[in-house]
Amino acid sequence: MSSAYIEHPFIKNPFTMEMLKLFDTLRYKKTNFNVQSCALITGESGSGKSGLAKFFLKKNPVIEQSQRTYIPVFYFKVISVSKAEYLLKSILVELDDPQMGEGDTDQRKLLTRLVTLLKSTGVELIIIDEIQVVFERRSAKIISGIADLFKDLIEESKIPIVFMGMPWSTYLVESNSQLSTRISHRHTIPPYKISDNKSRDDYRRLLHFVSSAYGFTESIKLEEVSTAFRFFSATSGNLKLTLKLIQDAFIQQKMTGEKVGNNLFADIIKSYGVIDECNPFLLPVERLVLRELVTHSDFHFGYRANKNAIIDAEYIEFGVSKSNKLYVVNNVA
Repeated sequence: MSSAYIEHPFIKNPFTMEMLKLFDTLRYKKTNFNVQSCALITGESGSGKSGLAKFFLKKNPVIEQSQRTYIPVFYFKVISVSKAEYLLKSILVELDDPQMGEGDTDQRKLLTRLVTLLKSTGVELIIIDEIQVVFERRSAKIISGIADLFKDLIEESKIPIVFMGMPWSTYLVESNSQLSTRISHRHTIPPYKISDNKSRDDYRRLLHFVSSAYGFTESIKLEEVSTAFRFFSATSGNLKLTLKLIQDAFIQQKMTGEKVGNNLFADIIKSYGVIDECNPFLLPVERLVLRELVTHSDFHFGYRANKNAIIDAEYIEFGVSKSNKLYVVNNVA
């Protein structure tokens, strides 16, 4: 990997390969049999949802044809939602609507324009990411309106749609029975678990793969058990945090010439604001605490808009013996 390359490598594992196959299947069913199927993929922040979508987009790029711009896969990330009308306009802008979403205020007309544009650009799969944003205003009217819009978009476009979001995104789907029945494929991105041998091996393979991508393998074996424990202690097995830690070490090493090893990773952790007494790359292995996700985060709809309504995920905490065996420190944290 050259020093100019700092993009995270895409992580292929059984789940991501299964999802890529699902995306291909949804497109195939539509283009070959005119059968529309939709999916919902949920996962914690940093679990790899957006990375999965972006990798699929790279595999299916936009093609400039003589008569049109062909967009086989259209990706849209929900940023903020206050009305279904505004969401429609945002999608139109992202799809390069000639009027940039303007010209109409009627929701029905905007939806018709969107469907026409989707078909004229040849879209075969739509991916709508971060749908949990709909809950930010905690308005039943907004949630109901967006759920109705998604149902209508599915119904009128006849294009398969993959919805992505945090675990509580399922509430949006379930809030509308007609929307719910139109989404047949539902998957949750599984977290890496340090207590499960297979999942632990998957995490170690992840470390080896990323280490190889960044050219670290001659200096350090990140997949070595005690080193993997240090990484898991630092990141709780979160994919995004793991990739960021290795990427930051790569950049630091290129900038300073520092040798790749525990000291380099300790410096990166310290730069995040972690004190030495809690730095997994400075502590003896037997003093590490490893947090493993056991209950996904949730959303409390009864809270006022000015109060944090996100219910944090719950973790079980493990310690490590001198022989690299795990033992439970705290059942739920």
